[in-house]
Amino acid sequence: MKSAIMVLIMLPLVCLVLSVFLYLMNRSRYKELISDFQQQHTLPTPYLLHCNMGYIGSPLMTYFFMRLKKNKKILFLNRNDNAYRFTHEGQNLKKINNLKPLYYTFLLGFFCCFSLSIIALLIKAQII
Repeated sequence: MKSAIMVLIMLPLVCLVLSVFLYLMNRSRYKELISDFQQQHTLPTPYLLHCNMGYIGSPLMTYFFMRLKKNKKILFLNRNDNAYRFTHEGQNLKKINNLKPLYYTFLLGFFCCFSLSIIALLIKAQII
């Protein structure tokens, strides 16, 4: 049990370091993708804030582009908006696919932290 918890503690740190490297490697494509989107469409309000925050805003922006790629509902964006066609224009799909490792690294780190918090609550409640 202790070794599993140690892995859960170390994994978010590894995800953080890996996500910084992935962001730095893909920063130009990331900024180009945001710029291309903003030239054709208007970013919804929360994403407009996060696109200007660099690495700190990149988890939400990668989430936005992954949802856009999958044609899923995006907060503050109508389902029939032309923005949903953005991923199928030119090289945009390739640029979005380059952000996949960054997206999944953020998700893995988040779920490890979330699992740690659940384990901590179970320990506090003396269930474990």
